[in-house]
Amino acid sequence: MQLREMRYARIEGTEVMVQVHSAAEAKAAIKELRHKKKEIGLLKKRLIKEQRGARSELDRVERQHQKAKRKGGFRSLVSHMSRAVKAREPLRDLASIDADLARLEDVLHNIDSCIIQLEGRLLE
Repeated sequence: MQLREMRYARIEGTEVMVQVHSAAEAKAAIKELRHKKKEIGLLKKRLIKEQRGARSELDRVERQHQKAKRKGGFRSLVSHMSRAVKAREPLRDLASIDADLARLEDVLHNIDSCIIQLEGRLLE
């Protein structure tokens, strides 16, 4: 996950830190955090799409395996080998996709809490 650099905020792991010295900087930091939230939301959508694809691929392979068990014979061997030879883009592991989604959820939550803290300080 490669995100753009921010001027007032910093994201390390799932921790979001903001350093501002004036009200004008706080307003700019809020805008920056809202933009980052949108960026992470788009990344999350892409990961969800990738997760759906990986799940459907896993289900397809499982169905084919069950079908081959029932069917057997030379024909199933040839069809299995033809599918194995096809060049495919390697899919990421479902567990790693789920971990990335959980990490993004934590970052989004921490961004929301930073925005709320900054808005609270501006109201004072």
